[in-house]
Amino acid sequence: MGGISIKATQQKVEPMQHISVEVKPLTEEDLTAYWQEAGEKLGLKELLAEGMPHLGEKQGLIEIDAQSVSFHEEFKPHKIDVMEFLRGKTGMKMLDCKVNPLFVSKEEVIYSPEDKYKAMVEQNPQLAELRKLFPIIDY
Repeated sequence: MGGISIKATQQKVEPMQHISVEVKPLTEEDLTAYWQEAGEKLGLKELLAEGMPHLGEKQGLIEIDAQSVSFHEEFKPHKIDVMEFLRGKTGMKMLDCKVNPLFVSKEEVIYSPEDKYKAMVEQNPQLAELRKLFPIIDY
């Protein structure tokens, strides 16, 4: 009787060796140095100078304070590269970042024609006299 034997195809598998890497705690000084180094190595020195990172409240979270809208938008496509660089430097594979916008967005205010007219009269009082001369024109 011929056939394939299970015993013949079995191989001895040795248990995998777990490699443990010692990760030292990340400090603000180290983070700042790595951030500047990332700017130089990745060619993003000017961009990364606009936002300075600091350690977040949670372990493994970096918070970056964005002073302008441009940094917030320009950093998005480079975030993955910067984070991979920082993960490699720190040995923290779960390192992540969050951008905090510190800029104040302009609030759009819609002015009525009367508000515009009042503001113009404050700057040039002769406008009120001109309006008396031409009452048909709606300002």
